[in-house]
Amino acid sequence: MNKDNVVWPSVTDIPHYDGKPCYEILEQSTYQRTGKIKLLSGHEAWHVINYHDVKKVLASNSCLREPSNLPGAPSILPTLTPKDLLLNLDFPHHSRMKRFVAKDYSTSGLVWLAPHMVNIIETLIQTVCTREQFDLYQDVLDPLAVQINCLLLGIPLVEIEHFRVLSVTVQKANPQQVQDLVEKFTALYQYIFEHVTGVRQHTKDGLISRFVAMRENATPQLNDEEITALLLGSLLGGDQNTLTMMTKIFYALLFTETLWHQIVKHPETTEQVVNELIRLTNLGTASTFPRICSKSIEVSDITIPAGATVFPDVYLANRDPTVYIDPLTINPFRNGLRHLQFGYGMHHCMGQELAKLEICTAIRTIARLVPDLRLSNEVLPENFFWDEGIILRRPTQLPVSTIRKQNKG
Repeated sequence: MNKDNVVWPSVTDIPHYDGKPCYEILEQSTYQRTGKIKLLSGHEAWHVINYHDVKKVLASNSCLREPSNLPGAPSILPTLTPKDLLLNLDFPHHSRMKRFVAKDYSTSGLVWLAPHMVNIIETLIQTVCTREQFDLYQDVLDPLAVQINCLLLGIPLVEIEHFRVLSVTVQKANPQQVQDLVEKFTALYQYIFEHVTGVRQHTKDGLISRFVAMRENATPQLNDEEITALLLGSLLGGDQNTLTMMTKIFYALLFTETLWHQIVKHPETTEQVVNELIRLTNLGTASTFPRICSKSIEVSDITIPAGATVFPDVYLANRDPTVYIDPLTINPFRNGLRHLQFGYGMHHCMGQELAKLEICTAIRTIARLVPDLRLSNEVLPENFFWDEGIILRRPTQLPVSTIRKQNKG
């Protein structure tokens, strides 16, 4: 497994991997002291970064999400989101909807997608690998993510051009383009609503048809708006969030080379390498959504009062040195507590098994097909362009070639 005598790289060795936080520091937090920050909305929030404190806040039913999605409320986003989205719901409504989708987003419920992922990747790689150089992000990862999500939901591939421009804008959540964000969010919601209500056609074996047919399994049964909200989260997270995480992980693997060699030589360790990179990889410039305390909650050093806003910073909690030895080192074989990248408690990510399955399948398959893949010499990582957003932040390109092609001539 190659776990001995290896100098594992640090995440700080990878240019621009970490983005600038989406908040302003008012009182610096440490892992022993809770600080304060100013959110994009202008509100102050308690900044919790200690791993155990973050976990406690995430698990608490008194730290509420819904009040932060009201007009004028503390928020990291430049606009409101649909109230029925899972990320905005609290107990018991969140649990009711989460139970409804749990089986379909479980490991066993998603395993049928794996061979489709392999087939798509093999086709895409066969198309591009004859070139001197190709863009791993635009030519392979981007079409893989959207095609798999369409297959899962039952959306015809011919509609990709219609909804994809909407979902990209929504997930970037660029605070400089609020009007465009609101318009595209509204259009994307309407697009899914039309599928739910039968205005648009979709396949009979996708989640759209399944959720509509199963609505009575929830008590009370789900209405059109709730099904739309579930599917909207699936459309965005299953496509854009997975694509972002996958792109950044491939960038880290190919830049460090040590990690890529590990997977090529020991493909059975892929899940361990990916899990460690997920721990250190932030989707965007925010790692969570703020909560409003309905009653006071005690963390390590203080009692946060009722009515206060708290920001449980998953990104920094996953780098807590009291939990992870040498926390910035990308060590696939470390022993430590489970990371919080996918959340914890009620609001843990619905699509985490889909993301892990797709990322691991893509890495294993591409490593098998083009084991000598490298970032191209002609384009330095320092010169990469990045999509910068609150929800997602990723390179806009991953120019690659093989060692043989780089040494040609």
